[in-house]
Amino acid sequence: MLRLYGLDKKNRKRWRTLANQCQRGLTAQQISPGDPGTILKDVNALLEFVGPDGIITNSDNASLPSKLLPELNAKAAYSIELSLKRPLLRDYPNLAGIFVLLRVMDLLQMKGNRLAVCPAAWDGWRGLNFTEQYFALLETLLFQAQSSVLGAKTNYREEPQSFAMATVFLSQLNERWSYYDHYDSVRYLGPQGELPTWHLFAQQQLGLIEIRPREFIEQERRDWGGRGWLVGGARLTAWGTAVTWALLEAWEKMEDETASVNDQATSEADELPAGFGGMALPLFDLPGAQESDPPARPEGSQAEEDAEDEPAESKPAAEFGMLQPIFHPYFPEWQKVYARPTREVRRGAHIFKVTLAGWQGGGGGIWRRLAVPPNCSLDGLAGAILDAFKFDSDHMYDFRYRDQRGKPQVYNHPYTSEGPFTTEIAVGELEMAIKDTMIFTFDYGDNWQFAVRLEQIEAKACRQQRVKVIASAGKAPAQYPSFEE
Repeated sequence: MLRLYGLDKKNRKRWRTLANQCQRGLTAQQISPGDPGTILKDVNALLEFVGPDGIITNSDNASLPSKLLPELNAKAAYSIELSLKRPLLRDYPNLAGIFVLLRVMDLLQMKGNRLAVCPAAWDGWRGLNFTEQYFALLETLLFQAQSSVLGAKTNYREEPQSFAMATVFLSQLNERWSYYDHYDSVRYLGPQGELPTWHLFAQQQLGLIEIRPREFIEQERRDWGGRGWLVGGARLTAWGTAVTWALLEAWEKMEDETASVNDQATSEADELPAGFGGMALPLFDLPGAQESDPPARPEGSQAEEDAEDEPAESKPAAEFGMLQPIFHPYFPEWQKVYARPTREVRRGAHIFKVTLAGWQGGGGGIWRRLAVPPNCSLDGLAGAILDAFKFDSDHMYDFRYRDQRGKPQVYNHPYTSEGPFTTEIAVGELEMAIKDTMIFTFDYGDNWQFAVRLEQIEAKACRQQRVKVIASAGKAPAQYPSFEE
């Protein structure tokens, strides 16, 4: 039975016996555009197809246009057959995985209504050798890629766990075929599964595994769901065997480091007051994960005052090069680590249309348009929204949105225990494209929700110091209505 959580002792022991074989395999491998796998050819083909001028897309999540998918599928090294009438990108796992990697790496970006190659990222990409490019893609798949980039429903608070799941999955394979029934094929490996089909296809394109489709009868599809191309079997390649051993070594190293930190934390906790000990540390220090104490909320934090304050800078998280210590002894040519280009802070006033959403008494007819200085923190924007709707700011809140990479982001009220916090980011630093929408949820008891849509960013530098309401419609409801009337 397929398991994606945890390694058993028997499996660990089996892999230790393969150490010498895998080390020889790593040493012997030379990385080129066609070996191992087709990943570098596939990536460069898609980048050249889209190009710096880009292609028009009307998708909300900046996806590849549906009309171009058959053409791209025909050009792919692993083309597939679909019987769907109107297939979407997520139905083509051979294209979807590559798309996710390029979006997360900022090699593909949304510019207005066009999906285009980012010139700065492309220059950096072409400055890497084949080995450096290959491992940048491998690390992106294992540590950063998420189905949310394809517009899939997701929990905004979830952390990517692809490294753990992919390593466990690979560790259960060998060079003989493993076959999956309809339940595993849909529940665990399907488009909405824990290890989705596009992820497995990317593993194949990286040369780690070979996969074959599962042929469903229509009754099975109706009973179990599943759409598009589904996995029926998988096996490791010789290269995949060597890489899996190295990933298990990386896992063990991470576990040892975590245990050491936990031991130190336990020792220090003995000297702390009651209530500070027993805090569990994450198994992996995944990109984007960082520890910080919630900043103190400034006194008199009204919307006008917050708009003038510069938010505290958050520490940049390590994103690439996490596996370099493991693979560098076998690939000394891995010298450079891929880095996304630095995004410029936008200096123009941001025009947001804020609509009271999901309220049965008003809906979309109650809205306010705000001109917001780019140095206004999200905490300042929250205060301005509440002022515009004549609400008291006496409850917790959060902002949730998908950034330009398609990944979910959440910023919390500074009084909460979990960051990142709304005082830590300015409006001009938000990775939102024009027409993108944030959901502002206020007062978790009454659950007021506002849709905050970015309509425009003015070209000229902003001189205003305060958030301004520049248009409005509809009368806001009472924050605390009287039910006796």
